[in-house]
Amino acid sequence: MKIKRLDPGDARPYFTCGDNDLDEFYSRDSILSANQLLSVSYGVLDETESLVAYFSVSNDAISRDHMPNSRFHRLFNTIPLEKRYSTLPAVKIGRLGVSERAQCNKLGTNILDFLKVWFTHKNKTGCRFIVVDAYNNPRTINFYEKNGFKFLVDGNKNDSTRIMYFDLIPFINFVIESQSIKK
Repeated sequence: MKIKRLDPGDARPYFTCGDNDLDEFYSRDSILSANQLLSVSYGVLDETESLVAYFSVSNDAISRDHMPNSRFHRLFNTIPLEKRYSTLPAVKIGRLGVSERAQCNKLGTNILDFLKVWFTHKNKTGCRFIVVDAYNNPRTINFYEKNGFKFLVDGNKNDSTRIMYFDLIPFINFVIESQSIKK
C-alpha cells in the first residue's frame, strides 16, 4: 500500500465506498476543503496504483465546552500542570472511506494504525488526540470502538454523528514498551 497526498489539482479517479456523502467528499468537497485550507486528503493506493481508500485530516482541539467537566478534567489531569491549556490539541479525521471492493480486509484499521503512528512519530503537529465525528450507526461506532476510540460525550446518542476520540499517549507508551520488550 502507498499513501499519496491528494492536492486540489490532482485528478480524482472514480471511487465508491457505498456512502454517497463520503463519495461526494472525495470527488468534490475534498478539493474545496483543500483550497480553503480546511483539510488535507490522502489516497491509499494498492500495488496497481488503484485508489482503494482515502482519508482527510485537519487540525482540531478538544475543548472544555465539548464535554462534562469530570471527563475533561480526567483528560486534562494527565498533562503536567505547567503545560495545561484551555483546549487539548487534536487531529480530526474528517472523512475515511474504503472502496467497496476493499472493505472487510482490515484496511480501515490499517489506516487508523497508520495515523496513530504518523502523528506520534516525531510529533508532527503537537496533537495529543485523534478525534472523529463518527456516523451514528452500529457498524461505524463498532469500527471505531474496536480501534480504541471512546465517546467524548454521552449526550449525543440520538445525533447523526457522535464525537469519538483516541488518546495518543497510551498508544505511544505501548509502542515504546513493546519495542523495549523486543530488545
